[in-house]
Amino acid sequence: MYAMNIMITAGGTTESIDNVRSITNTGTGRLGAVIAEQFAGQDAVDRIFYICNARAVRPTANKIEQHIAEDTKQLEQTIQTLCQFEKIDAVIHSMAVSDYRVRNITTASAIAEDIAETLSQKHSCSIEQMTECIYNSATFRKEDKISSNVEDLVILLEKTPKVIAQLRPLLPDAVIVGFKLLSGVDEETLIDTAFELLRKNDCDYVLANDMHTVSGYANHIGYLVDRNKHYGIQIGKEEIAKFIVRTVLNHEGGL
Repeated sequence: MYAMNIMITAGGTTESIDNVRSITNTGTGRLGAVIAEQFAGQDAVDRIFYICNARAVRPTANKIEQHIAEDTKQLEQTIQTLCQFEKIDAVIHSMAVSDYRVRNITTASAIAEDIAETLSQKHSCSIEQMTECIYNSATFRKEDKISSNVEDLVILLEKTPKVIAQLRPLLPDAVIVGFKLLSGVDEETLIDTAFELLRKNDCDYVLANDMHTVSGYANHIGYLVDRNKHYGIQIGKEEIAKFIVRTVLNHEGGL
């Protein structure tokens, strides 16, 4: 019997502001670590590639090979390298990937000066030109520490690439499980949103969570949605992990 290789992303990403400050999220990797341990206990699984940041919860089973990715760019590079050199049969993409990263760092006064200069040269300034001034007004380098004496700091963010959208093109035959986290919504909205993520990114399954239950180990509620919008509900991180493992190993196109 062919033994599967599983790639799991877990925890969160951190995007640097300067060399001592960063923007991060609340992803801990706890569920990802439990999923990895459950896969490691299966005879049908050969190797597990576990990608997380340095602060994430780590699994300890022997089958698990750990890779550290701190930001979105490192995560993309790690996934691409593994997909290039390893046979990946399934992906569990539970990592909370940053939606934004720092484009440039400036001050309100610097932006105002750039816009004023543009106005003096052109005698008028369109919305597009003012936007361009903001985009290009980079006063500080991310490689340096920004002084705490700056009074009017402005950090311009840009959207990060959607890592989940890159998985199917890289792994056309793999079983792909995405994750969706919302906060304070009803079950119908949670399922609808998870299904839309599945459909848009050509996943096989999406595990939907609500932030109100994620923090508790035993009370975490997970809704695993398939391509037919059927879904199963499990309570507790261990039960959610077992359900995902069973579903992936017995995958035949749906729950």
